[in-house]
Amino acid sequence: MYLSNHTYGKLSLLLLLVFVTVFSCQDMDDDGLPITNDFRVLQTQINDDAVTSGVDGASVLSTLTLILSHPVEQSAFEGALSIEPDAAYTFAYDGNNSIVTLSFDEPLAYETTYTLTLPAGTYGNAGQASQNDYSFTFTTAAFAAPPVTLSVEPLSLFETETAVITATIPQAILRDVTMDILLSGSATEGDDYTVTSNSITIPAGETSGTLELTALSDQDLEGEELIIVELANLTNGVQMTPQVLEITLGDLPPAIELKGVMSLRIGGTDNNGRAVHLRVLEDIADLSQYGLGIANNGGGSDGREIDFPAISVNAGDDLLLVRDVDEAGLAAYFGDCFNDFDEVFTSDGLNFNGDDPFELYNNDIVIETYGDVELDGTNEEWEWTGSWAYKLNGIWEYAEVDCSTGSTSNAESDCPYPFCVPLQIQGALALLWDGSGTNGGKAVHLRANRSIGDITQYGLGVANNGGGTDGLEVMLPSLTINEGDHILVAREPQTIAAYFGACFDAFDHVVQSDGMNQNGDDAIELFQGMTVIETFGDADVDGTGQFWEYTGSWGYKVGGSFVYGGIDCAAGSATTQSSGCPYPFCE
Repeated sequence: MYLSNHTYGKLSLLLLLVFVTVFSCQDMDDDGLPITNDFRVLQTQINDDAVTSGVDGASVLSTLTLILSHPVEQSAFEGALSIEPDAAYTFAYDGNNSIVTLSFDEPLAYETTYTLTLPAGTYGNAGQASQNDYSFTFTTAAFAAPPVTLSVEPLSLFETETAVITATIPQAILRDVTMDILLSGSATEGDDYTVTSNSITIPAGETSGTLELTALSDQDLEGEELIIVELANLTNGVQMTPQVLEITLGDLPPAIELKGVMSLRIGGTDNNGRAVHLRVLEDIADLSQYGLGIANNGGGSDGREIDFPAISVNAGDDLLLVRDVDEAGLAAYFGDCFNDFDEVFTSDGLNFNGDDPFELYNNDIVIETYGDVELDGTNEEWEWTGSWAYKLNGIWEYAEVDCSTGSTSNAESDCPYPFCVPLQIQGALALLWDGSGTNGGKAVHLRANRSIGDITQYGLGVANNGGGTDGLEVMLPSLTINEGDHILVAREPQTIAAYFGACFDAFDHVVQSDGMNQNGDDAIELFQGMTVIETFGDADVDGTGQFWEYTGSWGYKVGGSFVYGGIDCAAGSATTQSSGCPYPFCE
């Protein structure tokens, strides 16, 4: 076949283009890099994030990772690599020696440009060589003063006890953070307490610093005194808002304490369930040395107004002081639980609303205060209008305002008084997250509101698919439970342990049970004997689309009422702390 010169030229050009195209496609990888057997740095990472040369704002606590084209011959590679300005670092390699991480022995300097250099040379363990010098620059961030948070633990202490005042920053910096601690209030330093220092330093590279405050012992009965803690003269840190902490300093540990307060609205909207719950901590031969004061409307202390009866009481006794006209109504409301109070006594002077503070007296000295006598409690955290507050392990918890309104019994209330519920459902979980499988996140969280000698009398049931009760399915083992203990009944405890992390250790008891087979639309029943004493959800309703559905999520009791994480809020998270809905117990 004869081809004209013109046709031949066009054909030659076409073949040349095909050749170039094919050659180019074969000579480039998916990242646009030429395919070659040369030794190369494929990617550079700072703190596991891929970056390009010239990046700005790197942390002074950075690590550098180089992803290499070939396994490296370590001695040649380490001998040739350098960084300017000089910084000491150590090398770490992956199992294939093709990923190398540089960890700096000391934090880098702020606002400084560093250059990492690897000259052309032979660095592959099979003799592969680089053809070009490699250079990578990065600039560290400027110094930014971190926010400083002040905290104290515990917030109240008695003579000879010690509190720790702690200053923290969210991440370590290269400089010392220093501050003065100002102490004021009705308690006097030197007479009522001592401190190890009047300043705190957070050393460079650390995230916290502390001082200790110790209450001094004396023979005087002074009642509660206040220590006010403030921060001043802060260097290398910032205080986002002024922080004022209050430490309550008491005399020797008291023989009696406030345990609960209630201003219930039984069967309607009137305050007809007014009472104060007291716990005896030491034997008291004559209770009449103690009494109560009510600071109505936050107008300051009105002094001791109610005297307790001249009776003897024993350590561990629970006492209920009731407004006289409310006694019969409260007895009916609490039912059998009313008999669990060791002493019930009445007073016509117990006139308060759920926004009034209380003062507990030993003779004429205030030994404990509920609320703030200078404040009307309306809209305060501690308001208990139509509700209650309850102290568990020294910490007050508050039910939602008006949560008892209209209920005719504690059992049917939206917020049962905790003392009358020795064991309660604290949480229900049907978590799903990457790698959990189908059963790993199924558990029920229980909390003891009173000490229980043996919990074998209690058990659980799962009401699958809203088909009504399936009866008692999970028997609890023989355990002695203390007031405030948290118990986790889980299908796969090890899976939840990995998901919860250190929080898992906060459970006092962990029970494994295959009976925890609920989905997030199944109700949970708590049994005492063969009687259901509490239900999460509704045993007769499939929970799909209900407000209490907890698929891929959880329900958790706060102040006697449940809150919910939101459907599938835990999906895709590796830990509860990193999820969109951390389990509240772990916060």
